[in-house]
Amino acid sequence: MSNTIQVRILGRDYSLRSQQSQEQVQRIADFIDELLQETIAGRTVDTRDAAALTLLNLAGRYLQLAEQQGERHGEQQQLDSQLEELVLRLEREVSSCEKY
Repeated sequence: MSNTIQVRILGRDYSLRSQQSQEQVQRIADFIDELLQETIAGRTVDTRDAAALTLLNLAGRYLQLAEQQGERHGEQQQLDSQLEELVLRLEREVSSCEKY
């Protein structure tokens, strides 16, 4: 059963429907908010809604996969590396959208 959960990302409220617990969804939202704060530090991003929702989906998949794989050091490093690469790609896309 899906739950509707309220989260705040970059000062904006979002209502999300999720099968995950409220605690897990909040954990994901906090993770995304932190990444976005780092990404947009010092500039305004018109596409932040799209970036926030994209990163929310990305973080949900990443955290779920990390939990399934366990806390083994080598696997965690690989997941961290993949996440960093995906975040960098998203940052480039957001940056290129700002030019238009």
